[in-house]
Amino acid sequence: MAPPAFDYSNRRVVIQHGSIFYSPNCSRPVNIPQEPVHSSDPFRWQRLDVSMFKQPVWWDQNWAWQSFIPLAPSFLFAPFEPLCAMPRIEEVRFSFPAPSGGMVTQIRFRLPEDDIRRWLWAEDLLVKAAYELRLRYSIPGNTPPRPSSFHFDRAHKSHPIAKRMACLARDWFAVWMGYLSFIIAKSENRVAKTAPADPSSAAPDWYSYLLKQPEFDELWLNGLSQSAVCTFDWKTPRAGIIFQWSVNDRDREPIEWYSKHNIPLWFIWSNREEQAIRNNTDLNFLRPPDDLIREALNILFAAPGLPLAGLIIQKYFTLGDDPITNKTIEFLRLQYAPTFVFEYTAKRFVNQEALLQETEATADARLEVFKVSRDNSIKATAHAASSYPYHGLSATAAPHAALSVQSQGVPATVRETGRNYNEFFAARDKRQQEMIKLESAVDRQRRESREQKPGVVNATLFEWEKTQSSGGLELYKRVKVNKKANKTVFHSYRSHQRLFNAFSNEWDLREDFQFGIVDNTSYSDDGYDSGNDDVYPVNTVSQPTKAPPSAAPMDIDMGQSWCEYSRAPLETMSLVYGYIPHTGVNDIPPTLSWERMLNFMGFVRNLEELDVGKPERSAMMNFFTAVLNAVGTYKSDKVVAKNFENLSLLFQFEHVRRPSEDLFVFSSPKSDSCCWVLGVHSATAALYVCRYILENPMAHTIVTVAHRLLDRGIPFRTLLPLTCSPRQVTITEPYVPRSYRLSDHTFTKADFDVAMLACRSVLSSPQGRAALLQGGIVGRIAREYVSKDGVLGGPSIEVTAHRVGYLVPSGDNNVKFCDDQLTANEVAIICGTYSLHTPYKGQVAVWTWFPPPEVWVHNRTGCHWLDWTERCEDIFQRILTGIHDGTGRPRSTTQWLTHLRGQNISRVLVKHNDVRLQQFMDAMVPIGQ
Repeated sequence: MAPPAFDYSNRRVVIQHGSIFYSPNCSRPVNIPQEPVHSSDPFRWQRLDVSMFKQPVWWDQNWAWQSFIPLAPSFLFAPFEPLCAMPRIEEVRFSFPAPSGGMVTQIRFRLPEDDIRRWLWAEDLLVKAAYELRLRYSIPGNTPPRPSSFHFDRAHKSHPIAKRMACLARDWFAVWMGYLSFIIAKSENRVAKTAPADPSSAAPDWYSYLLKQPEFDELWLNGLSQSAVCTFDWKTPRAGIIFQWSVNDRDREPIEWYSKHNIPLWFIWSNREEQAIRNNTDLNFLRPPDDLIREALNILFAAPGLPLAGLIIQKYFTLGDDPITNKTIEFLRLQYAPTFVFEYTAKRFVNQEALLQETEATADARLEVFKVSRDNSIKATAHAASSYPYHGLSATAAPHAALSVQSQGVPATVRETGRNYNEFFAARDKRQQEMIKLESAVDRQRRESREQKPGVVNATLFEWEKTQSSGGLELYKRVKVNKKANKTVFHSYRSHQRLFNAFSNEWDLREDFQFGIVDNTSYSDDGYDSGNDDVYPVNTVSQPTKAPPSAAPMDIDMGQSWCEYSRAPLETMSLVYGYIPHTGVNDIPPTLSWERMLNFMGFVRNLEELDVGKPERSAMMNFFTAVLNAVGTYKSDKVVAKNFENLSLLFQFEHVRRPSEDLFVFSSPKSDSCCWVLGVHSATAALYVCRYILENPMAHTIVTVAHRLLDRGIPFRTLLPLTCSPRQVTITEPYVPRSYRLSDHTFTKADFDVAMLACRSVLSSPQGRAALLQGGIVGRIAREYVSKDGVLGGPSIEVTAHRVGYLVPSGDNNVKFCDDQLTANEVAIICGTYSLHTPYKGQVAVWTWFPPPEVWVHNRTGCHWLDWTERCEDIFQRILTGIHDGTGRPRSTTQWLTHLRGQNISRVLVKHNDVRLQQFMDAMVPIGQ
């Protein structure tokens, strides 16, 4: 295995217990535990909590699997779907015979029985999978306690205790996810005791082996393979491992193995490692930069009024390395320090001689106080950096983009939303004030009516949850509620925890909102139940005293038509194709009827409602024929060129930048509510923007234009100019199969539901907003889950803090235009992709529930319009109808091309229009402008 290429530019060095620790692949604040003298059971404590296992662990053959524990796993996958909802705690009356005769009745609290069964089912399958694979591959390691050891399956004496025990148990599933992750990662390089489970299968051996077991089906395994259990990338932060690489251990996995699986590595840096690198220069990739070490030392030595560097040097030479007399070795042990550390500390000592004399008498006492303060600070910072609520904890959820509540290192001018929800709402109000200026009379009347009487059933509800970015920064995300559960979810919040937005007809809900008069009555959630108090006789009779509210089903309700496509032929002809109204009839006779022309422009139903006045209709039909004719046809080119002449006189093209051939950037008309600029990737889209701005140049802003592109499903980017290093480039991640089926598998709606759970998980990530920006089929799918505010708020923290996404040169030194970007793997998950294998080794087909974007826009299909047309929506709804009635199936690329094949005239129309518009933009906005 080749040594990893570590990039130390954004990594971390920490100093704890007198030693220097560094990580070549992690920048998260951590709390390094003391190195254990001997192996001991970390689960021996009575009151366990998953937060106790989110810090790096020292390598031990029995417990190294803890390094794989995910910090914030998503439950939006089939094996963990029962955990997505936090069940209601129900009140139960227990009746049992008393020793003296008669019946005794007591009130207790518990989860509903159906939820208990589902949680136990999830636990049993997870434990069984780990047991089977560990035996098959002879993988060492001790097993953690089960989630049910927290007694979520029992009744408790109070509501707060029942709720707390359920929360502890649910969170504990993350420990088992880490345990199974480790086993699956180890299985990759282990030879099974028996023959391969399925030599002809393209799936991993562990997958094929479990598939042969009666307990596991393809739906469960498919969800598992796409979940955090099998996701070993930088977007799935894990606890991490600690060891001294200069000390050989034949049982320990190599550095490269941990790096390959994106496990945070923490190494000791001492004179032993320094000498090892001197002896073998091939180990240079393991040398931490001096700048990182200097930064860590400066932080350590920054104790106010305490000459720590001087004390360390002074006591080292007078007291040596005795931990009883020399209190400074708890901060830095010079006996094992590398050369640079020793020399740098000595330089600081030279400048502290006077202060040393002043503090000599109180040094030990002050060191003790400083140690306690520093240890507490390290623990608090590390706990905050690893404590993220898990994704998908609402059965009614459909995710939305994230907004930053902790953005250290991110310039204020480029933060997506700010540090709290008030900043998000203020930014949203500012954007909507710009859009209200363009509001129609009908839209204004509807908005004012909603302000007077806010609705719930037909509104869109968002619950707010916390999550984390790939780099460990804390985020909020808005989670869309399934409309079937609107009333239930709405009434579970108090009045001050709800905020209505009449412009977008949306409710925002969160328990720590404070809008209006605050109702302070609440349950106390303190308490921990050991299980000793709640032992009831076997013959108890339990009956809920009141029916718990029914949870909204985990269903993908995508059958609702999206009606924001254009139903205005004149608007489409003008903005997409460049027709100028009221210019009269040209001398090119039409070759198609009005209805046929509308069909080829993407209109489908009730065409009689789309008629316009006869003179205008004739002129539009003539212009349509001119655009349809081949480029180079004199009369047609002349008609189109006339419209271009008018546009070149009206629009200031010098304000459009073109840093590359396929990127046009608009920085005006400026908006006071955003700091990004708008980018599009085609001349057709660029001219759509120009024409739309000219409809109302005094009122339009970048935000109103972007809002229009979102409405019409036109791809664009919200580009943020940011300083980037040459190493920071657009993220690429080629498609790697994660979902497997046999070629003769019979697909059902259950397969689709599992695929859409994975889709929702991708869209719940901060960069999920890029799906809506992408437009086309991916944007349409994202429309069901992601709201426009996630796009209009600008690039996510993945871009602003971590520089991960779409990064292209802007033409200005080291400044790049940056935006969120989906990888090929993420797009494949959104479209519901499978790898189908046959009994013949090497023959694998790729099938998808929805057409991949490259197929959707293929020149053989009839879907390559600039905007999302009525015909696009019709195709999308027919796909969904087939899935829901059981006739729809995934298709291969070839099958999708055949299914989507459009009429030739539509394809010719789009092609000839694109060619002419490209020629015009090449002349008006040359590359490099």
